[in-house]
Amino acid sequence: MNKIVSSFLLFILYSTLNANTNELIDSVLSQTKNQSAITNYVSKKDIKNFQRKLKSHQNIGIRVYGDSHMAADFFPRVIRNYLLKQNAIGFAYPLQPKYQQNSNLKYSSKGYEILNSKNPTNTQINFPLGGVIAKAKHKGASITLDSTLGKKNFIITFVFKAPQNTNAFSIKDSQGKNYQLRPHSANKWTYKELDLTFPLQISALQKNAELGGYFITNKENKNIYLDTVAINGAKSDLWLSWNQKVLKQELNILKNDLIILAYGSNDALFTTFNQKEFKNYLTKWIKLLKEHNKNTIIMLISPPTVVQKQGKYYQEAPYFQSVRTTLYEIAKEEKTLLFDMHKFMQESGKKKYWIEKKLSLEDVHLSIKGYELMAKKMLEDFEKILH
Repeated sequence: MNKIVSSFLLFILYSTLNANTNELIDSVLSQTKNQSAITNYVSKKDIKNFQRKLKSHQNIGIRVYGDSHMAADFFPRVIRNYLLKQNAIGFAYPLQPKYQQNSNLKYSSKGYEILNSKNPTNTQINFPLGGVIAKAKHKGASITLDSTLGKKNFIITFVFKAPQNTNAFSIKDSQGKNYQLRPHSANKWTYKELDLTFPLQISALQKNAELGGYFITNKENKNIYLDTVAINGAKSDLWLSWNQKVLKQELNILKNDLIILAYGSNDALFTTFNQKEFKNYLTKWIKLLKEHNKNTIIMLISPPTVVQKQGKYYQEAPYFQSVRTTLYEIAKEEKTLLFDMHKFMQESGKKKYWIEKKLSLEDVHLSIKGYELMAKKMLEDFEKILH
């Protein structure tokens, strides 16, 4: 009886705290409804095209590239849940690095190591799109993969390679279908499309066989999704560490109507910030994405207040304002949208207020509810542009 009472009291306490947080979010949004944090340089024609695709609910893709602000999926999942009637997953990592997640999928694994392009010791590794590889430590290493969506049947394109030109992985789905993945050539990335039903059992048939990701879509090629390609600690030049030929091939697999680029926090935290290089890397990345996604809308996200610990206290990072200024320059020159997280924080109480209200941590990151508030503000301001 005591356990039941305790559980009930905990439920009441959680519900009250959650309600209070929701009230806070609603209050902050209400107070800042006349202050937009989005600057728009996108043509009216492209805005109307995107608006039309949203209304049709037929085939729309949104992709988020970025750093830790996006990698935990707190910000993207709000956009995904509010903006889309999702029926596909899009691109997903083979396994999620530590502190990262994809709310569309559940992973479990045994016998794999995760190679990350963010790691400076991995510069000689042949990384595909996203820069994350699941490498089998031994034959028989396994991954169990399941979808959290109500829908379970998808077309799944596997990105993989192996040291030998023999069967590299076996795939078994919940309907008893069995397949083997065999690379076209040894040590070269191969793509294999299969009709499967989650959950999946993926087993390595070779030691050092590698998975580079999955593209999870519908049979009828009518995909509504938001996927996330983000890595903790990513800087604006991370994409250059991926195999450029393979990257371009993968950019052609799924087309995106809106691409969100959330970089800048880690660039601002480095002791030497080269404004020219930062602008050059990000501009080239935008041009490459536009080349493979005609008529896409690009949205830059300028980071929340970037601080560094100096002694006992956190101070604004020396290069933070330079990063912000450069992002505004890029947005204007490349005709993109720009959502300024720092601007919104300044207009809604500043960093100190966000920390007091448990919307932000003391460091550069926000809390889960802070990311929810930030994403809702972005949606609110974006909706005004769309209408």
